[in-house]
Amino acid sequence: MWFSTKNNLIVLPNECKKLIFLNSLFQGGRLFVGAICVLYFLSFDLQTEDYAWIKTIQAIIFIGLDIPLGYLLSRIGEYKSLLLSLVFGIIGTIGYLISTSFFGFLASETFLALSISIWPVALSAFSMRILKKYKTDGLVEKFFHSGDAVSNLFVLVCGSLGGLFYAYNKYIPYSFFLIFYLVAAIFTFLFIKDLEVIKTEKKEKSNFISNIQEMKSVFPYALILFLAQFFMQPLFHYWQPLFGEKFVVSSNDLSLVFIGYSLSMSVISWGYSQLTHYTILRSNLFVVSSALCAGLIYSIITKTNSFIYSLIFLALTFGIFNLVQIASGVLIQNKLNQYNRMIVVKYISFCSRIGMIISLSFLHWLFANDWGTSEIYAFYGKLAVLVFLVYLIWIIIPKSEIEYVPEYTS
Repeated sequence: MWFSTKNNLIVLPNECKKLIFLNSLFQGGRLFVGAICVLYFLSFDLQTEDYAWIKTIQAIIFIGLDIPLGYLLSRIGEYKSLLLSLVFGIIGTIGYLISTSFFGFLASETFLALSISIWPVALSAFSMRILKKYKTDGLVEKFFHSGDAVSNLFVLVCGSLGGLFYAYNKYIPYSFFLIFYLVAAIFTFLFIKDLEVIKTEKKEKSNFISNIQEMKSVFPYALILFLAQFFMQPLFHYWQPLFGEKFVVSSNDLSLVFIGYSLSMSVISWGYSQLTHYTILRSNLFVVSSALCAGLIYSIITKTNSFIYSLIFLALTFGIFNLVQIASGVLIQNKLNQYNRMIVVKYISFCSRIGMIISLSFLHWLFANDWGTSEIYAFYGKLAVLVFLVYLIWIIIPKSEIEYVPEYTS
């Protein structure tokens, strides 16, 4: 039954809470510099074009090394991959603290990009190994959504503090960045190592064909991630121009928007994590319906002339699309085999990044043809409604005269 539940209250085990705390340290640490990284870079008499080159190198690492990294991580295991990510992050952060030249920052950003690329794959694979021991319906969803809620709060607080500390001394945010990663590394050594359960696992051979076959089994959910990345690019990159175009806004107003959508992601993830014992909320049907709902709200962001209503609609769109991405990721994780989990996740990550690239290229074309930010938001919202409505109809209609049973995790 869609609304069946064995446990009305799912309790996270302590080892899962440790992993959530570890992820919060990682995400909070790097977001200490999220608001000021460009200002920090330019303060060394470097140019905006130089920073663009650094971000280009970061994108090349994210996309070009996605699949090779998956094979490397699969070879060394989840626990060592977590440590490798933290080591790369610590090296990159130290580099930012001591560098004063373009090439110093370029090398530092390379290490940070590798760290960011490795972390989510290694953490999710390690977490799934732990979660599979409990065999509790809804526990996987509760873990990932609770973790997202907590890490978003860390991001909000640390991002805000980073901006304040930068006003006193530009090195303070990067110093906290380093401290958070050092604490995360020490915490991993002291409290996470005992969770390693890979010792007795029978090694199974992974090859390109088996990885592609596994990709086919999760294609419906990978497609949702692809679409979510496509539709979220204006939300990520152009919400400031949108509010600047529609309203007379100050830096305080923009800070309020940042706080609003950050809290929305955290609250929606936390609320969902309290309801994961309902089977229907762990289904592909629910995920696509949520994406459709996000598209509907997306399409009306620009319809109102009220700053507050636009903020609310933007925050809800952010929060629901964030929920869609995490829920799709969980559906994928529940389908994968452990022995090649990190490789297949990297294949999926690569595909979703293609959605991001297509969207950014399309946005560039729209701006080049004199589209305004408000017009783009309205167009993307309507397109999202159309795409997810078609997708929803497709999954509801029975295939080959076989009664449709919605996919759900167990």
